[in-house]
Amino acid sequence: MRVLIIDDQASLLESMREFFEGRGWEVSTALRGGQALEMAHSLNPSLVVLDLRLPDMDGQRVLEQLRREMPGTQVIVVTAFQDMENTICCIKLGAFDFIHKPIDINELDAALDRFAKVSVAQKSQQQPDPATFNRSSEGNSYIVGKSKSMKEVFKKIAMVSDSKVTVLIQGESGTGKELIARAIHYQGSFQKLPFMVVDCSTLVDTLTESQLFGYEKGAFTGADITRKGTLELAGEGTIFFDEIGELPLRLQSKLLRFLHEKEYARVGGSELMHSDARILAATNLDLTRMASEGHMRTDLLYRLQVVTIHVPPLRNRRSDIPLLACHFLDKISRKFNISVKTLTSGAMTQLENYSWPGNVRQLENCLTRAAVLTKASVLTNQDIMNALSETQGEFSKNVSFKTLAEVEKEHILNVLASKNGHLGEVCQTLGISRPTLRTKLRLYDYE
Repeated sequence: MRVLIIDDQASLLESMREFFEGRGWEVSTALRGGQALEMAHSLNPSLVVLDLRLPDMDGQRVLEQLRREMPGTQVIVVTAFQDMENTICCIKLGAFDFIHKPIDINELDAALDRFAKVSVAQKSQQQPDPATFNRSSEGNSYIVGKSKSMKEVFKKIAMVSDSKVTVLIQGESGTGKELIARAIHYQGSFQKLPFMVVDCSTLVDTLTESQLFGYEKGAFTGADITRKGTLELAGEGTIFFDEIGELPLRLQSKLLRFLHEKEYARVGGSELMHSDARILAATNLDLTRMASEGHMRTDLLYRLQVVTIHVPPLRNRRSDIPLLACHFLDKISRKFNISVKTLTSGAMTQLENYSWPGNVRQLENCLTRAAVLTKASVLTNQDIMNALSETQGEFSKNVSFKTLAEVEKEHILNVLASKNGHLGEVCQTLGISRPTLRTKLRLYDYE
């Protein structure tokens, strides 16, 4: 098989040439995008490795043209400038994978292993035309991160944003689960349609049914007019059930019936109404354990878990903290009309070393308090410590201890994500056999 490597660094091209030739590939290289497109049409490579920053044209334009004109050629994007929108854009344009510089050889090997499997499975199939990406910050859907775990989250957002598939978003409090839901909606083709939020933790059992499904005039005392419910108001848009684990069992059965039939009736009405709304749900609870204890319907859990996105806690993505800090300080300066603050190296180290039990939400609150209460333009280690002393009390009451099984599950899934799903490497790292690993993954309903 032939690979075309496109990068403006000659030294990297040589290193990549050695890597691929050592694995039996025929290798061609190009330093510029225009040159690479001409070579691609003459060479017809099976794979292109593409840097996004090229001297003569934007790498995304090269990617778009390659996928449009050569749908049988897969493209792995590599870049030192990785963020949510770059990742989602490249995936939507048809990139096979997205790898961050400096390149991790194990990650590249894992990508090639997936490429080989996909090539065999899709050898006789024509690739679909890539969708066009519409950059949008509407609905506060932009998420900051460049860690491997967040890159996997961005990939899943890209894969589901244009479909009506049901998605369950799992993560600790404060990790940004609603932001993930908003990104799925506003980064997709349904972004102009309504995005409705149902906070299950604040629902009143006796009113929830009428809130979701609406009610007919005279359905109950005080129902003076007919009202539309959330399902009807959402139309073909998105309904986000936040804290789905708090939904009462009686209402779980009604939601399950809707997910199965896509039909419902207003309270006090008999006419069946259809809804094609997309359902997203989020929770910080262990729904599998809740189901085993009878607090969650197992059949509803399966319906919600069509696609699951695990949002990592901030302590497991510490490399994102500097990016998040800069993002929040800029946001804070605009929101409160104060001068943009910067951080001393000691202050940044303090942020990176803290455990953040309240996750991203606590980080933002800490920086907000420090920025507003500090007159100087530079936040010091002491400013951060003072702000943390107050936020610690806010979030300590929300911290709960995990069982040994929960800690094991989290560790296994983190290792799996870091090894890009390569089971052999995961087994070697964990020191367990492949059958044992597969048994545990089945227990976790890992897809």
